[in-house]
Amino acid sequence: MIDPGALDEAVERIAARHGKQHVGLVVGAVTSAGARSVVPKGGIRAPNGPAPRADSLFEIGSVTKVFTALLLAEAVTRGELSLDTPVGDLLPEVAVPTRDGVAITVEHLATHTAGLPNNPMPLRAAIWAAWKARAGDPWKEIDRAALLTALGETELRHTPGTGRIAYSNLGAGVLGHALVAAAARHDFGELVQSRICEPLGMVDTVLLPNREQAQREADGHRRRRRTTGHWEVAGLPGAGALRSTATDMLTFLHAQLRPDATPLGPAIALTHPERRPGKRLGIGLGWLRVPISGDHIMLWHNGGTGGFRAVAGFVPAAGVGVVVLANDLRSVDRVGLELLTALST
Repeated sequence: MIDPGALDEAVERIAARHGKQHVGLVVGAVTSAGARSVVPKGGIRAPNGPAPRADSLFEIGSVTKVFTALLLAEAVTRGELSLDTPVGDLLPEVAVPTRDGVAITVEHLATHTAGLPNNPMPLRAAIWAAWKARAGDPWKEIDRAALLTALGETELRHTPGTGRIAYSNLGAGVLGHALVAAAARHDFGELVQSRICEPLGMVDTVLLPNREQAQREADGHRRRRRTTGHWEVAGLPGAGALRSTATDMLTFLHAQLRPDATPLGPAIALTHPERRPGKRLGIGLGWLRVPISGDHIMLWHNGGTGGFRAVAGFVPAAGVGVVVLANDLRSVDRVGLELLTALST
């Protein structure tokens, strides 16, 4: 078991090592016993903004996908669907593509094995235009209807379930809408709030902040520490629309380490086992799986938007989880890996 003093020392050391490379950085860790440590560095805005806190909101980008996968697992435990449920059964308004007579299932979407491209075709042009202009949200042109149209027009790259893991924002976005339809809910944000955040006691994980939360929200920064606007990712919320805090993410990671102590235990446990192996990278439901510290396995996911980077991960055998949030474009993957390695040895 990790001593709380050793936890604090490791978090402070890693945060100090990397803090000056970011506009703002929040590094946090939690143990299966419930000990927590959070160290913020820098500011929530450049050049002289106030320091971030454990309850400062950051865009977490594709870390959202592990929430989407947990919603899938929770729907399975409710009996609303199975992992083999075809996506077309949940979204009958679109002709979901098939290949060799094989339909895309919800498990294919959660494991990136559906044969879908990374992004819907219209988004590629939007991303290029937004980056060329150095401003704006490239996702704003993609609403639910546009996403489903893009899905219907997509030619699968391989038979679902047979190819290698091929990361797909399109697939995660479709999965989010399919789960909303299965639950007969209004939108993805409502589903996350009712089925994950409320049971786990997470109060600051949202699609869009309320007025009070907006006062605690960090500004995003692109290169040369220039501010940039927030991404809403309205048409693909399941792929990367959530904003969260270090406090909430540590609560989420503690639930991963102690699933039986939460109301979501069976669903959380369903997301962890490897469902598709890879040469260096395997995948469960949402969680990527890689070896770390000998025989230990790290489950993790990173994320990035136009002005933010995030990573969250945990090592079940070591009983430790970490989150790193930054409000600029420099990757925080190495920060999270260093801390998890230090705490797992």
